[in-house]
Amino acid sequence: MEVTNEQQDDTPRLTQADLAIAAFALAETFNAYLSRYEAEQFEDMTKEQYEGSLNSLRTAFGKFDAICQAMSPPTNEEENTPLADEETQNMEE
Repeated sequence: MEVTNEQQDDTPRLTQADLAIAAFALAETFNAYLSRYEAEQFEDMTKEQYEGSLNSLRTAFGKFDAICQAMSPPTNEEENTPLADEETQNMEE
């Protein structure tokens, strides 16, 4: 693993790399929870509480991932892709 900022003072603000690490950690935690869920090892939780934790982890990952994607500069292909296609634009409200 490459160390990008050995001194925390070098990067006092939250970086895209920080968000990517957080998203990765959430994904790994979710995968660990999912393995235990599939093995029905809920520890001190009920099945419903465990499912709630899985949903919270999935939602948090989605948010971090969305932030990372929003912070990424668009590629040439993304710049040329319309935000909505004609079918979506013609939908009645």
